[in-house]
Amino acid sequence: MQLTIDISEKDLVEFGMESIQREIDNTMKWMRIRQKFGKISEELRSSFDEEDYYRKVKEVRESAWDDYKKSLSL
Repeated sequence: MQLTIDISEKDLVEFGMESIQREIDNTMKWMRIRQKFGKISEELRSSFDEEDYYRKVKEVRESAWDDYKKSLSL
């Protein structure tokens, strides 16, 4: 697949070709990262039981809260 972006000569002069290319490259990098996180999220969702997940999250929160309270009494 090829993506073509038309940029006016005025914009090229104003922003500079290198800065426009950097911005496009940066945008593509973040789009790839977001896509990978989406795939990870889908795989995690399909591998965990929702009730089990929420139970584990509750346990972790309670444990973290207990640890925090213990550190306050130092």
